[in-house]
Amino acid sequence: MRRVLTLAAVVGLAVALGGCPDKAALDLTGRAALPPVPADLEACIHRTFPEIPARAFGRREAVGIIADAKLLDRAKTACGERALLWMNAVTAEFGRSTL
Repeated sequence: MRRVLTLAAVVGLAVALGGCPDKAALDLTGRAALPPVPADLEACIHRTFPEIPARAFGRREAVGIIADAKLLDRAKTACGERALLWMNAVTAEFGRSTL
């Protein structure tokens, strides 16, 4: 019985000290929204790997596919660097991490 009373006292104290936040603290409408992802970054991120044909193909076509893949890799690296710069700018402006 003593344990039950102790537990009830601890729970009651926790509820009393914890309190409930007021509705104004929970209202997010007054806060500035995060900016949308820049269109050029979104387009860059969604670029897909070159199609590899399901049929047999020669050396010239293979070299072309590899060249396209290397160009895409370099473009995605540049895109990733721009995305990091954008995320750091958002973090600096809003004072919180975007990750």
